[in-house]
Amino acid sequence: MGQVGTAFAAQVARRPDAVAVVDGARTRTYRELGDDVDRLARWLVARGVGPETSVGVLARRSYPMVAGMLAILRAGGAFVPLNPEIPVARLRSLVADVRPAVVLTETSLAAADLAVPVQQMTADLDGPPADLDARHHPRAVAYVIQTSGSTGEPKSVQVEMHSLMNLLSWYRDVCEIGPGVRVGQIVASNFDASVKNYLTPLVCGGTLALLADGPYDPRAMLGFIERDQVAVLNPGVPSAVYPLVDLAAAAEYRPLSSIRCLALGGEPTDTERLRPWLESPGSRARVLNIFGPTECADIACYAEFDMPASTDRANR
Repeated sequence: MGQVGTAFAAQVARRPDAVAVVDGARTRTYRELGDDVDRLARWLVARGVGPETSVGVLARRSYPMVAGMLAILRAGGAFVPLNPEIPVARLRSLVADVRPAVVLTETSLAAADLAVPVQQMTADLDGPPADLDARHHPRAVAYVIQTSGSTGEPKSVQVEMHSLMNLLSWYRDVCEIGPGVRVGQIVASNFDASVKNYLTPLVCGGTLALLADGPYDPRAMLGFIERDQVAVLNPGVPSAVYPLVDLAAAAEYRPLSSIRCLALGGEPTDTERLRPWLESPGSRARVLNIFGPTECADIACYAEFDMPASTDRANR
């Protein structure tokens, strides 16, 4: 796939009118997203952003976060996803550690005093023409993200472009992501699992579906999956999925029928909690057990659960 910025631009050229992002009731085509990304990328380039330059994106799990991440990569910089829901003290600590050249924010978000330049992302940001197709070396840093801090203080990790592309290629291949396939993004943007969810569909012609920020709500999550026909889902830990299965049982698991690939990690998976859904007549889901530290670009190893097939599944 080359590099993220060029791979995305190729999809814009190939399928401009296809839906790239579903953000609640609003959708954006590849052309619309591409135009927004390139305008913002030119603005960043005009302000000196390039290889080894980090740029923060302080936004909710929303379209501006997507456009910001891609624009930074198109400009050749490294994106730093910042979650507005984390404590301000931790946000300031992260920014002080990484020291991004600028932090991009949603128009509706007022950034805390971060001691670095802050710029709202608006449609009128643009810059002079710039070559955006050759600005990233494979060994250049693509993004900076913090570890969970399970062994002490959270640490900032730099992930290089070649590692990111390897991750996206793996996710594409193992979950069969391509044109027409919808990938759900429901985890926090400062969690390393979010990166592959945000970017993989957009470098291979798929569609990114975004669940609005908010506290964990199984009913809202189940409604999101059914409404947006999510085919690929990486919700983090298995315990986030069990309530969905329990709720879907009342409708004979139809709300989960769109799922084709479910990637779980972070804790042991109780397959017995998933079995009723996976053995239901309408299920065609594969379940992956994934593992990897932030330092290894999210995924180091995986295995597919070998679940007994129902008669209906075996006959397909």
